[in-house]
Amino acid sequence: MMTERLMRLMLCTMLLALSSLGLAAQEVVVPGAPEPPTPNKLNEVRLNLYAPIPYQALSLEYERAVALDVGVGVMASAYFGTERANVLFFPTAGVMPYGRWYFGGRLFSMAKPNAGFFLEANSSIAYNDNLRNVHYDKPPGSWEWERKIEERRGISWGIGFGGGFKLITRSNWSGEVSLRLGRNIVKVSKWNVAYIYPAISVGYRF
Repeated sequence: MMTERLMRLMLCTMLLALSSLGLAAQEVVVPGAPEPPTPNKLNEVRLNLYAPIPYQALSLEYERAVALDVGVGVMASAYFGTERANVLFFPTAGVMPYGRWYFGGRLFSMAKPNAGFFLEANSSIAYNDNLRNVHYDKPPGSWEWERKIEERRGISWGIGFGGGFKLITRSNWSGEVSLRLGRNIVKVSKWNVAYIYPAISVGYRF
């Protein structure tokens, strides 16, 4: 008899302990009180919607928030066209690491970090396999200039800056307009002196 009562007491104690743990894990919502803030999303991926149509290129980005209003990321692009129209926009393949400083986001009532206007420092590492050097030579004893085309391919490297504006929705979708400019320190051809990356992008934070 005593053993049965002791067993029932132990079972009741265990059930009370388990139920108290479950209650402790639940959040208490007080009617009329503001909802607890959700944790900030630190990672973001973006797709440049502007690159495919005028430049026949695909451009993707990944960015991570490392501090309040500071982010670092990398952009990767690839040219899928058959002809090279210029040497400034979107190489055959390229990557661009960058760092950003955001400011002015609260002027637009945006509580999300890393939003609003931004300034950027970047570095472009690009490969081109369809660039050209054009030379004009005048052979001895001839009155006419000869046009010679030299096919060039190789890797360029440069540094630059950028700027733009980013908007983050409450559902963590992002929209961005930006422009990046830079000078190539290592060139592939004579005219491969700079790089320009315009972007109208959409993305998502997670």
